[in-house]
Amino acid sequence: MKPLSLLLSTILLVLTTCQKSNINEFNILDFGAVADGETLSTHAIQQAINKAIETKGKVIVPKGTFYTGSLVLGPDMDFHLEEGAELLASDAMVDYKNDEFIKAHFANNLSITGLGTINGNGLKFFDEDWKYTERPEPWIVIEDSKNVSVSGVNFINSPSHTLNFNFCDGVSVSNIFIKNDPRSPNTDGIDLRNSRNVAITNCDIRTGDDAICIKNTRKQDQWFDAKGNPRSKITENIHVKDCYIESDDAALKLGTGSGYLTKNITFENVKIRKTRYAMALFMMDSGKYEDVLFKNIDAETGSRHDQEYGIFMDIHQRKAESSPGQINGVHFENCNITTKGIFYVSGHPEQYIKNVSLKGIEITIKETLDTSDWKKPKGNKTIAQWPSTSNFVNEKANFIIANAENIRIKNVKVERSANVTFPFLWTHNAAIDTIAVQINISSTP
Repeated sequence: MKPLSLLLSTILLVLTTCQKSNINEFNILDFGAVADGETLSTHAIQQAINKAIETKGKVIVPKGTFYTGSLVLGPDMDFHLEEGAELLASDAMVDYKNDEFIKAHFANNLSITGLGTINGNGLKFFDEDWKYTERPEPWIVIEDSKNVSVSGVNFINSPSHTLNFNFCDGVSVSNIFIKNDPRSPNTDGIDLRNSRNVAITNCDIRTGDDAICIKNTRKQDQWFDAKGNPRSKITENIHVKDCYIESDDAALKLGTGSGYLTKNITFENVKIRKTRYAMALFMMDSGKYEDVLFKNIDAETGSRHDQEYGIFMDIHQRKAESSPGQINGVHFENCNITTKGIFYVSGHPEQYIKNVSLKGIEITIKETLDTSDWKKPKGNKTIAQWPSTSNFVNEKANFIIANAENIRIKNVKVERSANVTFPFLWTHNAAIDTIAVQINISSTP
C-alpha cells in the first residue's frame, strides 16, 4: 500500500493536471454571450478571443445561435465551434468595425475547428434580383500568417468571398463544408493569394462564384505587410485533393490575379458538378503559371450561364499596354469530362501557351451549343477584348487550340452525338506533338 502522503501527492498532481488542461479554455457564455440568435454578442465573443490570444488558449462556442458583428482572431489560439453551435453574422453594417466579418492578421498557429456553423446571413445583403448596396467583403480573411488550420466547420450563406488566405505560409483546410446560394455574386469558396504550402482536403464546396481560386497579386504596393516586411511574391505548392465541388462559375481556377509567379499546383481526385468552367486558367497580369496538374478529375459542367467550358486556358491582357504573361507546363491525367460546351486552349499572338499534355482523358459531349455569338470570357467584365489578343471561341469545334506549342494529346476518348457535323479539333498556330484521339459516335442526340 502507498503511504498516505504519496497518495495525496498523486491525487493533487492529477487534479492539477486536469485544471491545467482547461485553464486556457474560454467559453463565450462566461463573457456574456447570449445564445438566442438575436442579442448582439460581439463584445462578449471578442473578450473571449482576447483572453485566448493572451494565453495561447482556446475559445469555445457552445451549442446555440450567437448573433455577432465583426471579430478579430489572433495567433496561437483555437477558435472552436462545438456541434450545434452557430455563429450568425449581423445583417447591419454598423456592427462591422472592419470590412470583413472575421479577420486574422499576423496570426501564426491559428486554428478554426469544430463541427459547428458560421452563417454569413448573406441573404440579408441581397435584394430579390441578387443586387447589393453594401456587405462585409471579403467575409473571412487570414493574412500574413503561418501554420494555419481550418477543419470540420460549416461555412454557409456567405455574402462575399468566403475563406481568404492572403500571404500565408503553411495552410491546412480539411473536412469543411461551404454552401452559398448559386445565384449569389462573388461568393467564392476558398481564395488563395500569394500563399504557399497549402493543403485542401476532403472538402465539400458549393458556391455562387469560383469554388477554389488561386491568385497572385500584380500590385507592388501589396508586396509589403503592415509592418514593412516583404511578402511572398510567389504562389506555390498548393495541393487540392479528395473534394466535391459545385460552382456557378469556375470550379478549379487560376487567376485572374496573375501578377508574378504561380507554380507547383496540383488538383487531384476532385468531383465537379453544376459548373460553368470545370478547370480554368486566366492569365491577365504579365505573370507566369508553371507546373499545374489536374489528375483524376471527374467533371460535368452545367450552370445558369449560356457558355460552358470543360477546360479553359487563355493568355489575355488586363490593359492594352500590359505585356502578355506565360502559361508553361499544364497537365491533365485520367480525367472524365462531360460538357455541352467547348474546350479552349489559346495563348497570345506574342506569347504562346507551352508544354500542355492530355493523357488518359475521356470526354463526353452531351449536346452542342451554338457558339456563334459567344464572347471570350475574361474573368472580369471590365476587361476589354484588345486588338492585340486572340478570340477563337466562335470557331466550330469541340476542342480549340491556338497560339500554342508542344501540345501532347494521348489516349483521349471522345463520345459525341451523331448530329455533330463539325470537327472535334480546330487549331491555329498550334504545334501538336502527338495526337491519339478515339472518337465514338453516339446514336443518342
